[in-house]
Amino acid sequence: MVVFDDALKRSESFKESFTEILVIMKACLTSFWFWFPVIYGIYFYFQIWLIFCVHPLTILILPLILSIYLILLEERRAKIFCQLHGLKYLSASHPLGSSPEVCSFKWNVEESVKEYEKLLKKKQGKQRD
Repeated sequence: MVVFDDALKRSESFKESFTEILVIMKACLTSFWFWFPVIYGIYFYFQIWLIFCVHPLTILILPLILSIYLILLEERRAKIFCQLHGLKYLSASHPLGSSPEVCSFKWNVEESVKEYEKLLKKKQGKQRD
């Protein structure tokens, strides 16, 4: 009977110790401060690896590709926004772009001056009121 009680006490003591160990392990492994030195050590060795094993210009490849993609995307958005889908572009050697065009538009200065005078009179009439 004494042996059985002794074995029972030992098993309960082992069970309590084991659960305490698990609780402490859980508290340690889920704490930020436990992992902070580990993460810093990994970061430190990663930086050393970057210094000696990676050429500095290779780090610029991803931003360069991303920049080109974003420029093309912005052009596409501008075309959609301004509705420039079916436009044709002229080359610099095209004769239309090489010489000035003769336009048939004439500006009638007298009519423009008369319209401007009318606008001024309306504005002065509104200011008096």
